[in-house]
Amino acid sequence: MADLRARFESFREERERARLEHAAGLAGDFEPERIDAEYGDVTSGEALPVLRADAAAASFERDRGERTRFALGVAQAVLASQLAAIDAKIEARRRAGAEPDELDELRSERIALRSRCLERLGFASGRAWAEALRPGVDLDRWGREAAALSGRLERALRDADAAPGAGSSFELELPAARMRAALDFALEGLGLVLERAPGLRVDAEPREGKRPLAFAGAPRVPGEVWLAFVPRAGAAAHGALFAAAGAALHAAWTSPALPLERRCLGDPALGGGFGELVQALLREPILGAELARVDAEHFAAAALRGRLHELARVAGRVRDELVLAELPPGAGAPQLGPPGFLAQVGPALSSLDELRAAAFGTGLARALRARHGREYWKVRRAGELLKELWSTGTTYGLEALARELDLAPLGGEALLEAELAP
Repeated sequence: MADLRARFESFREERERARLEHAAGLAGDFEPERIDAEYGDVTSGEALPVLRADAAAASFERDRGERTRFALGVAQAVLASQLAAIDAKIEARRRAGAEPDELDELRSERIALRSRCLERLGFASGRAWAEALRPGVDLDRWGREAAALSGRLERALRDADAAPGAGSSFELELPAARMRAALDFALEGLGLVLERAPGLRVDAEPREGKRPLAFAGAPRVPGEVWLAFVPRAGAAAHGALFAAAGAALHAAWTSPALPLERRCLGDPALGGGFGELVQALLREPILGAELARVDAEHFAAAALRGRLHELARVAGRVRDELVLAELPPGAGAPQLGPPGFLAQVGPALSSLDELRAAAFGTGLARALRARHGREYWKVRRAGELLKELWSTGTTYGLEALARELDLAPLGGEALLEAELAP
């Protein structure tokens, strides 16, 4: 078992590093086939029956949970390997300029293949797989929360769109040249200096083939964490950098003493939750106005409008993702939207996780403000709390962390109330 765990971690490290090198423009096509073949003892799935039996035989709930996490991690490796060929085909056709309807057809084929793979791995549907990855998360409740949030957002968006200055993107006020400085300024008062984050590599070099919006990843958690971006102007690009920084800091400050299962295997929404927390700094009117050198009321109006539109986008996709997750094995996607729609949704429930992450990040930001004052980003104690949370790695899911922090139960209504509060 120890040998397989070491092999799995090496596999994960090599595959993630290759993915990040491609996303950063440091390598050509992302071609994981060689890595998958080299680690056939991991990607074949032959070890899964033994791993599941081992988990079932554990005497204590915590041991059983950790062993189950490891089995799921291996199953994720198997699934990724089996989908690699069609993922490469979709990417090649996209770069060749394929029409949206052709890409949708390929994505529908991928959905069918994914569900057949999951069936072979012992999961009756994408939903069963999603529930295994998110134990204790009520997917139906989140579907209802998303629907209710969509309804309530209609009026809020009308008001936000009508506010003076709400349409500002701050392309001039938040220039590309000051992008890194803006992030450093926001984090400095919390004592979160990027250069001091263990194993964190910051890549701000513009290069051909590099993904335009900021992203984070971690081949080793902790020890090798990437935060990569291309300097770009405007609030949207800055927000993406802040969000990626939150996910990167979470991985960088994870305790190396934790076992693999609690360092990098857990809630798929966890990194996004801390990304949302750091991104919330940029929406704080006082801080945002200082960074953009504009009036605080003007900045607040634009930040709220952008946030509500983003929440509407995310909430509106949850229903369709749940539909896709419940398709029987081998079924392609039904027509859910206009051509190109399947580029935005899928059975992995990424939008549902985005909504959960938003609820957690916004709730924690409000709690920090209540505890440390309206300018909580200047308080070192707030930063120390974050490091303490980050040190637990993936031990806890977002809902468990919310309970530990005495936050309101995560949900769409609480999220919207927090966003609309002064």
